Amino acid sequence: LDLLEDLKKEMNLSVIFITHDLAIAAEISDTIIVMKSGRIVETGASRHVFENPHSAYTKTLIESSLHAGFGHTEQSYLS
Repeated sequence: LDLLEDLKKEMNLSVIFITHDLAIAAEISDTIIVMKSGRIVETGASRHVFENPHSAYTKTLIESSLHAGFGHTEQSYLS
């Protein structure tokens, strides 16, 4: 993930990163698009989606990401 972040900065790259772990997505992304069954259910700035999820599916992904984070908190992913 550090390499991706370095490349984004050094080369001004855009990256499409596909994951179920929204905590990691929030850490490395400017914008998040949440899809369920091939349809977009939520989109927005990473911080906004993570702090104010509207979709029940988005909320579930965030909760499961935080529980799997082994001590990481919501704040650590948004700093």
